[in-house]
Amino acid sequence: MADFPTKPPLHPTLAAQNLLVSLVLVQLARPDPSPSARTILQTYNLARLLQTNTTKLLNTYLSAQGSPFSDPGFSALGLRWAGVPVATLPFLAWRTMGDVERLARNYGAYTTFDAFLQLVWDDQDELCPDCSELLAMLGTARARTRGLLANLTSIMAAMGIPMPPATDPLTSEAAGVGAFEKKCRGYVVCREYHGWVDRTVRDFTLLKAKYPA
Repeated sequence: MADFPTKPPLHPTLAAQNLLVSLVLVQLARPDPSPSARTILQTYNLARLLQTNTTKLLNTYLSAQGSPFSDPGFSALGLRWAGVPVATLPFLAWRTMGDVERLARNYGAYTTFDAFLQLVWDDQDELCPDCSELLAMLGTARARTRGLLANLTSIMAAMGIPMPPATDPLTSEAAGVGAFEKKCRGYVVCREYHGWVDRTVRDFTLLKAKYPA
């Protein structure tokens, strides 16, 4: 019976090289992730962290203001304050919004909240200087808002989106209102800040699915 020629066994080093080449080819075949994808994921995670913190901030704020703010079940959803961004909008308008507008609206809202959170901190430092927990939470909220703004700036730059013009939403007259008005203003700021963080989580849920890291 004739012996059939057999192939020489593949050298282990050559096998490893072939495997490495195959892996490289697979990687090359995959589309490159967006340069902003990692920052989008980081921003989503930061917004999720803020989501819990803003709920506690609002409750802590209300409990520190006295009646009627601290009364059980207090709510004044119809109360607005000029210049404070409102997060709510119709579902289809939100869902069909383009990336440029979505990011620009987030950037504009948090630029405004950066100023208003400082104003509310100043108000509470005057009205309730012993409310150390509330003052610390307001300071942390502002610091994390600046973190969100830094991430948004990075994402928009990577995507080639022009930055909105810088605006200062407040004037020095903002500090001159009465005590009750300051409490009302702080309530609106904390409530709408909470609403905007919820919206940012939804916005970045869409964006991280569209631009996976």
